[in-house]
Amino acid sequence: MIRCAALLVLLTAGLARAQPGQGDKDDAKALMQSGVRLLEAKDYRGALSVFKDAYARFPSAKILLNIGTTLVLLDRKVDAANAYQRYLDSPDTDPAKAKDVKAALADLDKVVGRLEITVTPPDSELQVNDGEWVPAASVRLVRLPGGPFTIRARKDKFQQEAKSASITIGEKAAVVIALVALPEDKVVVDGPTGPTGPDLGIGVTKPAAPEGRSKLAGIALAHLDVPRGGAAALVGISYDISRALQVQGAAIIGPTYGAYAGARFAFTDGKLRPFLAAGMPVFISNGARVGVRGAGGGELEITPHFSLIAELGAEMMLNPEDDILEAAFIPAIGVSGRL
Repeated sequence: MIRCAALLVLLTAGLARAQPGQGDKDDAKALMQSGVRLLEAKDYRGALSVFKDAYARFPSAKILLNIGTTLVLLDRKVDAANAYQRYLDSPDTDPAKAKDVKAALADLDKVVGRLEITVTPPDSELQVNDGEWVPAASVRLVRLPGGPFTIRARKDKFQQEAKSASITIGEKAAVVIALVALPEDKVVVDGPTGPTGPDLGIGVTKPAAPEGRSKLAGIALAHLDVPRGGAAALVGISYDISRALQVQGAAIIGPTYGAYAGARFAFTDGKLRPFLAAGMPVFISNGARVGVRGAGGGELEITPHFSLIAELGAEMMLNPEDDILEAAFIPAIGVSGRL
């Protein structure tokens, strides 16, 4: 059982000796007195709200002591332990009460987990589970309920980091987080001529420009005539109307020559872009033989300049010759190259 009697002595003694001065101190003193009356009426939730308001107006260690004790009365042991730890870490802690607070913490530590947190840079911010972001220096030792937890750290111009683990009741564990600075490119820019002579240059920090993807590409595809065991090559160009929509034009080189015009729509804009394609092949064989093609596939971007393409498609000839199938399964594989 937590030492409620001793904590109540700490609470009343802290209130009796708290003598704020003017302005916010006077407001805090009045709020503390209201909090005591709520405690006497056993309205612990109301008292906690009033003490927190008082601390927001005038952050005194005595008020932290009142907050911690009220949390004990509400059986919020983890929050009470953290409030007492903040009391001990405060610069205006009363040394005469520190011994009793440490004894109360020792009891609380039997039913909570303790986590020592070390973060670099030390002026980072921390978030414990889904709580508020606070200065890392204020949560070097934090109490948690038993179970999983997540600690997040952030600082401007550094990569945000998070560590998750689990802690058991009564355990003391440690978490070390070292934030990594985000890379910056240094670019030397020639400066103007000054009154004492030409400037040697100005060091300017700016992010590296992302390598762009050219809208115009060359394509080379092999269309495989599965039913007849043949193949034809399509060699041509494509142009990106947008990152999603692309138009294509190519020459058909094979047993029968011709041309192909079509379009392709990609569903995503990443390294792997699944797409649907449609087009019209035209073969020259005893006149123009016109067909339609529909396909689905994907483009894998190896670099911004080179991609692999694979698709499963079917073609239907609108005016086939007598020895040509009207419809056939025609998959394709190939590559795309950009400047």
